[in-house]
Amino acid sequence: MRQGCITVLLLGIVEIGGITVRQHVIGLFFMFISPFVMAEWQLLSEANPQDSEQYIDLKNVKQTGPMAIYRQVRVLTQGAAVAANGVLSTLALYEYDCMNTKFRLVQTSGFSRQWAEGERMTDSASSSPVKWLSLTEQALGQKTFDLLCPDGKDN
Repeated sequence: MRQGCITVLLLGIVEIGGITVRQHVIGLFFMFISPFVMAEWQLLSEANPQDSEQYIDLKNVKQTGPMAIYRQVRVLTQGAAVAANGVLSTLALYEYDCMNTKFRLVQTSGFSRQWAEGERMTDSASSSPVKWLSLTEQALGQKTFDLLCPDGKDN
């Protein structure tokens, strides 16, 4: 079958450019459902159950930056520490520099329900590069760096 050619097979499956319509529909379905369903959240810290919990999505870590030395990871925080003005959870995008042992906050959004679901209540993203921070002993500092950059270098 040729590229761009539409073929109806005897089984009633339509093929477009070598991909069945069923595959297109499945792809569209996953593109429009919440990306958080596809996440694999790992508990990062739980300081106090009444305070907050932080989770990171190790399944969807992205390499970015010059020579792909940065790792971008989504961090979900929920609990009393973030509960304000109707926000019950926040989803933040952090970037870690594996070569220079630094990290920075890229974007954050607040949601009306836990697990970054419901209405998006707040949204902040910087149009200019955010200042890099030194690693701290907090969960988002050294602990996350060690998960994303196990030997301290870009691999």
